[in-house]
Amino acid sequence: MIVKSDAVVLQTRRFRESSKIVTFYTREFGKLGAVARGVLQPKNRYGSVLQPMAHLAVLIYRKEGRDLHNLSTAESIERYGVLNSSLERMSAGLSIMEIVNATMHDEDRNDELFDLIVAALRMLNDPEAGPGGVQLWFHVRLASILGYAIAAEQCGVCGEAFDVTLASLPFNLAIGAPLCSEHRESMAYRPVNNGSFAVLRRLLVVEANEAAREMVGIAETTELGDLLTSFIRYHVDGIRKLKARGVAAKVLDGGPART
Repeated sequence: MIVKSDAVVLQTRRFRESSKIVTFYTREFGKLGAVARGVLQPKNRYGSVLQPMAHLAVLIYRKEGRDLHNLSTAESIERYGVLNSSLERMSAGLSIMEIVNATMHDEDRNDELFDLIVAALRMLNDPEAGPGGVQLWFHVRLASILGYAIAAEQCGVCGEAFDVTLASLPFNLAIGAPLCSEHRESMAYRPVNNGSFAVLRRLLVVEANEAAREMVGIAETTELGDLLTSFIRYHVDGIRKLKARGVAAKVLDGGPART
């Protein structure tokens, strides 16, 4: 059956001499893998658009019960020139693609997630947006979509207030919340720098346009990025260590993507 859908490219990898296997997140079917035959040949008319973070309209020969389908055509819906001109923005975008690919099962449709992915790509393409804030905001929203909402206003065990002036605050990965002084004595936690925790509290309540204006420093982006991916990995079985940071150029050249 030939199906049509809007799609975002999560990952590509080389297949034989002239083809690629492309992993899409589609609006109609969720995550789908498809073989794009001959797209590495010089005169192929749509091979150039099959790059991670591309937002496309695709035609796919889809067969029930198969892990891989066949791509017929692909056309750009939106182009993200600003995003693709900055390694920092590409790294943030690739982190988003990678964690979606790692957490979502095949053919598990989720319109809210598809809209969230596209919104994040548009924000990353805004030259005034801070890529760190966009990336972290996406991870917070993804955790909620997956059913593991994060809290930051009170102790996750007893609901009591906690001292927000501490240099570092105890965050429990199992419950996705900080701990008060009593429960930090009896439960495992991960210390989070006060400045990073303040950023997390803001990102939990702001809308997309406000998140795009969050100018988050490298230290806070790194710490919260590690915290949020660790939180998601804690709750979602089978996710290996994510490797998007620092490999933007390698992924975008069409070579093997690693997860």
